[in-house]
Amino acid sequence: MDFGLWLSIVPSVLAIILATWTKQVVPSLLIGLWAGSFILTGSFLGSISQTVDYIVGVLSDAGNLDVLLFLYVFSGLVALIQLSGGVQAFAKVMDNYINNAKKTLIASWLLLPLTFIDCGFRVVATGSIMKPLADRFSVSRERLAYMLNNSASPVIVLIPVATTYIGYIIGVLRKGMGAAGLEGSAMQIFLSSLPFQFFSFTSVAIALFSVIIGWNFGSMKKLIKSAQGSKQELHVSRPAHAMEMSEELGNTDKADTAKDQMGVTSKGKMENMDMDMGIGEPILKPRLFNLLVPILVLIPLSFFLMWWNGRKEANGQSIVEIFSAADPSRSMFLALFITVMVTSALYLFQGIKLKEMTDQFIKGGNKLMVTIVILAVAWPISDVSQDLGLIDLIRTTLGGALSSALVPVLIFIVTGAVTYFIGSSWGAWALMMPIAIPLAVTTGGSVPLAVAAVLSGGTFGDVTSPVSGMTAMSAGAAQADHMSYVRAMTPYNLLAASIAAGLFLIVPFVIT
Repeated sequence: MDFGLWLSIVPSVLAIILATWTKQVVPSLLIGLWAGSFILTGSFLGSISQTVDYIVGVLSDAGNLDVLLFLYVFSGLVALIQLSGGVQAFAKVMDNYINNAKKTLIASWLLLPLTFIDCGFRVVATGSIMKPLADRFSVSRERLAYMLNNSASPVIVLIPVATTYIGYIIGVLRKGMGAAGLEGSAMQIFLSSLPFQFFSFTSVAIALFSVIIGWNFGSMKKLIKSAQGSKQELHVSRPAHAMEMSEELGNTDKADTAKDQMGVTSKGKMENMDMDMGIGEPILKPRLFNLLVPILVLIPLSFFLMWWNGRKEANGQSIVEIFSAADPSRSMFLALFITVMVTSALYLFQGIKLKEMTDQFIKGGNKLMVTIVILAVAWPISDVSQDLGLIDLIRTTLGGALSSALVPVLIFIVTGAVTYFIGSSWGAWALMMPIAIPLAVTTGGSVPLAVAAVLSGGTFGDVTSPVSGMTAMSAGAAQADHMSYVRAMTPYNLLAASIAAGLFLIVPFVIT
């Protein structure tokens, strides 16, 4: 084995170590990306140019740009709904059913039927709706972020139709089947893998147990107690858990805001986040109608556009194959764009001025700018790692003689590690599926079990890695400190991963 291939993990490992040490995510990602570029080019000036090329390449990709624009525009739409009083009206309705932190967190899960189409949509939409209630009942921001994240990809990856995931999964499955010379239906293999996606089941169960029976531990438990202790002091300059985090880091001037991810500190009084970003009180009388209309336009329209786009590619095949063939990112962004226009017209009719809506939309979009920057710098980590030979490292590491019973657990561990390092479940799935399926075929193992191991490993990294886009989105939507959230939720996901690994080790002996 070429030990030079081990350099392919340097960018991710360096970024993760620096982010954990400095608590500054964006600079750490940039340094990791530059280090990979330097290894690749061997030149200082060349490495800087290569770093810029990687970032520009990510931003030039239509699918990536659709995701980034979706996040910005959706956050702007949420700001418009707040301006119209829609979010406030929803909070008043929820007052009849939600009167404590536990019910607030359970309600975030109950919104799944309205937000399951896409992980980003799930996290940002649910976070926007539940954040005011979470603040009211002193729910720790890190705990809310954990609920948002672990109710997104671990659940959505199990849904076989009408999500942004299913089309991509079917695509990588077909590549894996092609690499193994395996014929048949990719969709059928995916459906057969669902009972074996152990990390999704264990992570969801642990997240729900932490709410329903109050089973919490580690720094999350401290944050929960701190938030509860500050319930009577919400007017104080900073929440208790923010002060606790600042003291632990030895910097009592550092505020608990998403702006910390850009390396910015603030002194003195910490204002409410919405006011800090320039988002004020609603102009209109709070009406639930102003929240329901955008949602009832966006969700059915997303389904329709996914079907419409997929129908052209699938040539009139089954509804599942039509949705699988769609471009989900573009379909959802188009649906969102149309929804913003419809919503703006509705609010104009009710008396909100166009200038007020424009200013509010931009301020709302800027609330997720830190998350967008993190994504734009994190995604190239996957590209530079692959260019340095990560896939060859995986092949040579797994290339020895293996027992079919050991293939699933090994695939799960390696895929989880790859996703943790590169921060992209989709990137890890693309890397590992062409390896996992041929391994299962050549060793006589279960193909659905190997597929489930790849998907489970990717899901683990997606909700756990500090450089993961979903981790960044969840922290941003909950307005939690990024690294504080990572540290709080990691023990939960490691426990779920350990149980899943045990199942991947045991089940092959049971089903053979």
